[in-house]
Amino acid sequence: MPLWEQKVKPMLAFTSAPFDDPKWIFEIKFDGTRCIAYVDKENRTQRFLNRRMVFFQHRYPELDISRDLECKRAILDGEIVVFANGRPDFHKLAERDHVEEKTRVELLSKIMVATYVVFDILYKDGKDLVHLALEERKQILQKTISESTRTLLSVHVKSQGKKFFQHLKQQKLEGIVAKKLGSVYEQKRSRDWLKIKALKRLDGIIVGYTTGTGKRGKFLGSLITASHYKGRLRHIGKVGTGFTDEEISRLLEKLDKLKTNRPPWEESVDLALPPGRKPVWVKPQLVCEVEFMQLTEDLVMRAPVYIRLRDDKMAEECELEADLA
Repeated sequence: MPLWEQKVKPMLAFTSAPFDDPKWIFEIKFDGTRCIAYVDKENRTQRFLNRRMVFFQHRYPELDISRDLECKRAILDGEIVVFANGRPDFHKLAERDHVEEKTRVELLSKIMVATYVVFDILYKDGKDLVHLALEERKQILQKTISESTRTLLSVHVKSQGKKFFQHLKQQKLEGIVAKKLGSVYEQKRSRDWLKIKALKRLDGIIVGYTTGTGKRGKFLGSLITASHYKGRLRHIGKVGTGFTDEEISRLLEKLDKLKTNRPPWEESVDLALPPGRKPVWVKPQLVCEVEFMQLTEDLVMRAPVYIRLRDDKMAEECELEADLA
């Protein structure tokens, strides 16, 4: 089956520390939503596929990428980003990622305009390109996309990963992605791509929440999170900060539909709940991004802060990686 007719799984990266190597290139890691874009210039249509294999182009009507395409058809890989003052703003992106009502979508498309940052091309006018070397795909991409306010090409540097990482860290950006020259595009997590983050972050599975105290009352005090580690689901901590009132309401609406009577693990887990708080268990289906200082020896996050809900990621993908553990 031609690639155009398939749901392409995005190539994913393992984590790494900064390094220098002449056989690698280094790109900015944008804080956005991963997007495989199927663009048909002839018919002026496009489809956006996220990591959960769900099409979501209806949320970004302003991204008419077909106008920037210098061929008939292409499959692109990139990140949808909402910029504010020249920097990615994941709070605004998160708001857009969860809107379904058409009128609201249209409004946000005008006041929180998105940009598609393209870093790879997988298909062009009937030809699958996934088996070509990275640098060949980059050359084809340069000839295929005309940059505009809608579409940007990801820039990269060669060899100097440490210097590039330090520069972006000073700019308080999320980090960089290292990609090995000569590598093909694999529809899985690969050692040929490495993500190097300035801040420690992970994607945790929400397995429950605790009732709140004070102004949160009986609602949500903290999220109970877990991750897959060595073949089983493991508790990695409670996340009780980083929420707006609006986000708490949205989370509770989703979590209430997933309530269950049992925790997801057989062993006893000490949640260290203060008096007055109780756990409410949910089916392990939702994923949230969390920022934290470090993991304890028991693999529990220190000082975790909620960043956003990851509708684009499945719970099965959440593995506690070696560099964090």
